[in-house]
Amino acid sequence: VHGTRIGIAESADGGRTWAYVGTADIELPTAVGGDEPTHWAPDVVTTGDGAHHMFLTAVPGVFENWQHPRAIVHLSSVDMRRWTYVRTLELASDRVIDASLLRLGDGTWRMWYNNERDRKSIYYADSPDLVSWTDKGKAVGDQGGEGPTVFRWRGAYWMITDVWDGLAVYRSDDEENWTRQGGGNLLQTPGEGADDQVKGSHAYAVVNEDRVYLFYFTHPGRRGAAARRDGYEQRRSSIQVVELKLESERLTCDRDKPTEIRLVPPKRKY
Repeated sequence: VHGTRIGIAESADGGRTWAYVGTADIELPTAVGGDEPTHWAPDVVTTGDGAHHMFLTAVPGVFENWQHPRAIVHLSSVDMRRWTYVRTLELASDRVIDASLLRLGDGTWRMWYNNERDRKSIYYADSPDLVSWTDKGKAVGDQGGEGPTVFRWRGAYWMITDVWDGLAVYRSDDEENWTRQGGGNLLQTPGEGADDQVKGSHAYAVVNEDRVYLFYFTHPGRRGAAARRDGYEQRRSSIQVVELKLESERLTCDRDKPTEIRLVPPKRKY
């Protein structure tokens, strides 16, 4: 989990099949990434001028424990291959991870992230321009979690977090006050598909036209008698996708139902 780089996959058929095209060429100052930087959990947004912005978790080295600092850094790119360091964000602590950005209705930006110093609660920060950021404090703290993904759909704001027992769902009508969805977590029950027979982890929601696709990862080898071993099979990751549904004001999904995905290019850009 340390020493990792950000891989890139592309699809030419609307997300049905994907091809690996290499790793992102990321420039980090030594003061930020150390001599052997670790890259985690990027979120990428594109602005109206065609510039791409990545908000990446940077860990300054390759470590054998979890007691080291990590920061969220802003990078920019014109081709989504080469990324140039812009700045390190000043947030709630020296151990922040997993940025999730959303442009709000007034044109400003909000970023949710995990503050590991506060029992892994979800915090947020606001920016008018992706440049200057003001930390606003805690958004969700009923249970520790990580990997927030936030999106607007069907008249509400939704947040999905990885709580290590499936995915928790929160709903908000005003982008600030969040209510936990009852009835259990998404992807809490293992599926039946290849590489999907364990609980789902750290996800990312893609809103496309009026459908929402939830990309998530699994560790396929963490099951049965070998679940607690620490080898290749337990560390290997697999990316899965499932379509979210809104039923009686609750988000649901059926991971064992085939997902017919067709991503359509957005009609507008930020």
